[in-house]
Amino acid sequence: EELEQLKSIDKLTQNQYRALTLDITYPMTEGKAGMAAAIDALCAAASKAVRDGINLLILSDRAISKDRLAIPALLATSATHQSLVRAGLRTSTGLVVDTGSAREVHHFALLGGYGAEAVCPWLAFKCN
Repeated sequence: EELEQLKSIDKLTQNQYRALTLDITYPMTEGKAGMAAAIDALCAAASKAVRDGINLLILSDRAISKDRLAIPALLATSATHQSLVRAGLRTSTGLVVDTGSAREVHHFALLGGYGAEAVCPWLAFKCN
């Protein structure tokens, strides 16, 4: 419920805050090279979104399937964070990581240390 509230934060804040979900999965058919391209595309999309006024980015691996691989959440978070820092945009947005791979306290600590302000461990919630 809380993640859904963040996704629709524009309605809750009279458009003062805007959120965008960025997919951190890529087609399995693209192999190893696909991950590098997906990371580059993710960073470019994040920078464009912040320049367009998005102040909450949600990095999500929910599209994972037998045909789509997830960029490891820590790698996606770190790459996005560092890309936004280099572009001078990091302080203009928050990063939320919506991932099935965070299951232990250590995972949350690492994601926070690499730039996430919040983590939604969707797979852990699904298993309960």
